[in-house]
Amino acid sequence: MLIPGQIPYGVGDLFLEDAAHQRALETRLRQTFAGWAYSEIIPPTLEYAEVVAGPAGSQLANTMIRFVDRDGQTLALRPDLTIPTARAVGTKLYAEPLPLRLFYIGNVFRYEEPQAGRRREFSQAGCELIGASTVAADVEVLSLTIAALRAAGLTDFQLTIGHIGFYHSLLAALKLTPEATLTLSEAIDRKRQGDLAALLPTLPLTLPARRALQTLPRLTGGAGVCAQALEICLTTDMAAAVHHLQAIYARLAAAGLAPHISLDLGEIRGMAYYTGITFEGFAPGSGAAICSGGRYDNLIGHFGPALPAVGSALVVDRVLRIARQQQAPAHSLTPDWLMGVAPAADVTALQGWIAARRAAGQVVDVDVLGRSEDALRTLAQQHAIPRLLWLHEEGIHLLTANSAQAWALADFLAAPPEAL
Repeated sequence: MLIPGQIPYGVGDLFLEDAAHQRALETRLRQTFAGWAYSEIIPPTLEYAEVVAGPAGSQLANTMIRFVDRDGQTLALRPDLTIPTARAVGTKLYAEPLPLRLFYIGNVFRYEEPQAGRRREFSQAGCELIGASTVAADVEVLSLTIAALRAAGLTDFQLTIGHIGFYHSLLAALKLTPEATLTLSEAIDRKRQGDLAALLPTLPLTLPARRALQTLPRLTGGAGVCAQALEICLTTDMAAAVHHLQAIYARLAAAGLAPHISLDLGEIRGMAYYTGITFEGFAPGSGAAICSGGRYDNLIGHFGPALPAVGSALVVDRVLRIARQQQAPAHSLTPDWLMGVAPAADVTALQGWIAARRAAGQVVDVDVLGRSEDALRTLAQQHAIPRLLWLHEEGIHLLTANSAQAWALADFLAAPPEAL
């Protein structure tokens, strides 16, 4: 039996300073994306389940929250925002001038099993660069991801970048059965050398192929990873993937971003729709990825004309938690001004002044409970409100932590802001 007021597992209420922190972060992210010439897209919360499940792959499709509407159609709450964006582009925006730059901020929904740090409703903020398959496009999205994390206040974080095309090309060269391919991928994904070592003798592999698979989990680190990877390439497609990653790393390093970058060609996890680079972002104490993304050149073609694309998505609540741990500047609910009004005073004369302060970005809290000046002074002290205004019949009292001033109303309204 449900307890009155109980909410479902995996969701939560945000209020007071937590809500203010999240909205402030979303504002900074929105400004960052817009500053890179990205336009906002707001997809619907509901999608037809089969429309999303088709390109999503089993990993994401299995987490979709589905239900049947009154017309018998199976709907789903959107499990991410990349697929709805791809649908909108493929069906409505494909004729727009390319490249098309889009960003979004919104909640997504997944049926996650109980785990620390995993929710069934969480906020994503991301960007999609559509219509370009170049190194420059990949570099832009990675650079923008770093800029967004910095805008959120993070200083200590790292993006781990791989290239799913490298592994897919390796699998194509091995020509294994689907069952053997699945077993091999699971062993590599677990990153346990013992599991992989035990599996390799059971597979029909050439010596170069065996060497490539043995080396794959160790291809992690900096620029040297690419040189090691080139030594085990079995095909030109594998080499092309490495050269692409090499060029990306060189450009990011030239921009001074290498401290936030590591390479991992042994990372094969990711959404089924990825075709090129893939990446995840981590920070000390995050426990799970705070962002992820990659190239998905075949996804938009599920819905309309094929267009190359690359994108990134941040998990807003995780980014916010890490930003606060790293002592990023916090948004505060403390008002800049607390104002009270004596019973016989008329607040109308101050309405314009109040509106001007609020328009300038300051917070003005006007008492609506009819409290006395002494009560409001105590309240200001308790909550560290820097300025208290008390409007009375003859003028205004302005109290700060260090002074008390008496003003005639006309003089107060005429005073420049820096004098107050």
